[in-house]
Amino acid sequence: MKIVSRKSTNLDLDAILADLTDQLPVEAWSVGFIFISSFSREATIQISNEFQKRVNCANLLGCSATGVITSTNEIENQPAVSVILMQFDQVTVQPFYLTQSEISERSTHEQWYEYFDIYPHEKPKFFILSDPYSIDITNLLVAFNKTYPLCPVIGGLVSGGIKVGENTLFLNNTFYDEGCIGLSMQGDVRVETVVSQGCRPIGESYIVTYADGNVIYELGGRPFYLILEEVLNKQATDRDRALSQEAIFIGIAMDEYKHELKTGDFLIRPVIGLDQQSGAGAIADNIKTGQTIQFHVRDAVSATEDLMNLMNTQVKRHTNEQPQGALIFSCNGRGKNLFNIPDHDLGIIKNHIGELPIAGFFCVGEIGPVGGQNFAHGFTSSIALFYPLGIGKTF
Repeated sequence: MKIVSRKSTNLDLDAILADLTDQLPVEAWSVGFIFISSFSREATIQISNEFQKRVNCANLLGCSATGVITSTNEIENQPAVSVILMQFDQVTVQPFYLTQSEISERSTHEQWYEYFDIYPHEKPKFFILSDPYSIDITNLLVAFNKTYPLCPVIGGLVSGGIKVGENTLFLNNTFYDEGCIGLSMQGDVRVETVVSQGCRPIGESYIVTYADGNVIYELGGRPFYLILEEVLNKQATDRDRALSQEAIFIGIAMDEYKHELKTGDFLIRPVIGLDQQSGAGAIADNIKTGQTIQFHVRDAVSATEDLMNLMNTQVKRHTNEQPQGALIFSCNGRGKNLFNIPDHDLGIIKNHIGELPIAGFFCVGEIGPVGGQNFAHGFTSSIALFYPLGIGKTF
């Protein structure tokens, strides 16, 4: 395995290409990702095209963005390019492009197997970049979870535009303003994921005793709203109550049989509506009767603690090995918007695993696994770490 990364903050095309290609090893690269921030669509396409002419990369994916992440810094809301290139010896890479109609047409495992020409026993790792306006990412991830159980899907929703047709995705020499691009990897590569949702649990956990769709009516046989009031009034700190005025979240336990639930054991979803009359609460996802939930709050301190704890756990699992490279898909609501300092998440990651090639971008939704299933998230940092094949958990 060989991985390198490059960046540029220049505005001139020749200077950008020099930054990205000077002293670059002459290799036939297996996979590359290129993320381009705050350029016009025409300039974004030109940068990608000219880069591909100069670099021999069999599978190059990229997109427009509001900001990019490099090995040295997080660059937000200004022109910049971040590139990572990977060379693998015994890894099969298969690129793909999907539209919403193509996703809707495939309802069986066999149809997906035929499309990808990949089967679950091959343990594929999927990387996807999706336009948020033309793809129902939730339905796509449900299909991945059912068809390829315990196979990670990592990526982000493209952030370069604010309405339909304004985003740019590129797969090799083809450019799109809608749909989803991606690739799969199978073979001698180990990809491990860290998904930091940035929330902290408050109060106790409760069993959902009555729910319908995305509406929770009862927790432990009592109205959702009443339980929320009790948690905030009797179990929460003053700081928790202040944060709940901005937003309140629930964490859905991914392992209901776990004896002690803690940060990282939950899929976080915001509470989007409350009905005092019925006592119900609506969340931004479907939930089933019998699932276990716990209320959560989020702020910069909680998000920092969550990422640090997850990275500490990652390091403890790999005391004698270091990843060779990383992709970072971070919410555009993080960064300086949340932490009021530059390079916050990147600094934590590098403090734990050292200097290594990194590329990524700021997304309007992040994709990554929690509890063995793949989900779309918000305010999250979804990280893919690349290790040489060896002993270790890959999901």
